[in-house]
Amino acid sequence: MREEFAILLFFFGISLTANLGFAIAWFRSARRVRRLEDHLLSAGQPDDRRTDRLEQAVDAVAGQVDQLASGQEFLNRIVAERLNRLPHLLDEPERATTPH
Repeated sequence: MREEFAILLFFFGISLTANLGFAIAWFRSARRVRRLEDHLLSAGQPDDRRTDRLEQAVDAVAGQVDQLASGQEFLNRIVAERLNRLPHLLDEPERATTPH
């Protein structure tokens, strides 16, 4: 009976230590989140500027991608036209077969 009580105390000690650690971690993280939220609410202006810069950068990248797509379409059109104009140059003349 004494051995079972010792095992029970051992598991109770581990449980108590783990729960105490989780409680401290929760308290500290809640306090940190509160400070972060207060900081973000008080400094709303820089986030707006950052968002505006991000939108401008995305618009610039979209414009560059559009230019690349236009250039690719142009090159495809030029290559297709040249291949259609020169089909006789691509055909090889028939060769005479000679027995060896």
